Amino acid sequence: MPAELSWDMPVHYDTGLFWDSQLAEPSSIMSTTIKAVISFQSYTDGNLGPTAQTIHGKMTLNAGIFDDPPVTMVVFQGQITDYMTKLSARASRATADIMAFNAARELLEETLGDLGGYVNIVAKGDGLIVEKSGFPFYDTDKAPDTTPPNAPADLRLKHSELPGGFIARYKPEKRGSVNEVQTSTGDPNNEADWVQKAIIKGGRAEIMGFAPGTIVWVRVRTVGIKGIMGAWSDPAQIRVL
Repeated sequence: MPAELSWDMPVHYDTGLFWDSQLAEPSSIMSTTIKAVISFQSYTDGNLGPTAQTIHGKMTLNAGIFDDPPVTMVVFQGQITDYMTKLSARASRATADIMAFNAARELLEETLGDLGGYVNIVAKGDGLIVEKSGFPFYDTDKAPDTTPPNAPADLRLKHSELPGGFIARYKPEKRGSVNEVQTSTGDPNNEADWVQKAIIKGGRAEIMGFAPGTIVWVRVRTVGIKGIMGAWSDPAQIRVL
């Protein structure tokens, strides 16, 4: 059994700890294949910056191990600072500030993915090395969660700037997930009338190609792990201009 921690136990910065306040058994990390997380789409906006900062600090501290990262720590720190600045500015709700924040988040996620992949190459499954990178990690021996994703929420439709189209916005369960958009110009209760129009990342899709005046039904679902499809959203309706 892992040893319980006491308040006067000397714990160093690079000690292998789990969040249940217990020392990790060395064999529990070394006996399985451990991988750094490389996708941060599910992280909230508020948690992404501090997580990236922790990774920056530990990779800098252990530069002797991680001596050739695909992105320098100077550039990485600049992206973190820019992300946090634009996160604060987004509170204005101005369109320009929201767009700037979204771009900063996308760039930071991309960098974290590149660095996580690099850590996995260096570590070769060694959990003690992965832990020194500051990256959250997982055990590859555990089966992935193949539970079908929940239906995207808050499906809203508005007219496109061009004739014959519309814009669909929706909120997937996980930010940045891949979603399938289908439309029906017939009976929405008849499955045969639904047609796939897009498989697209994120919570926005612009669909074109309808004759003006057409009434279009729209629904969305999320593509899960191993291609398992989630539940359909409630359908929404729009008359195309």
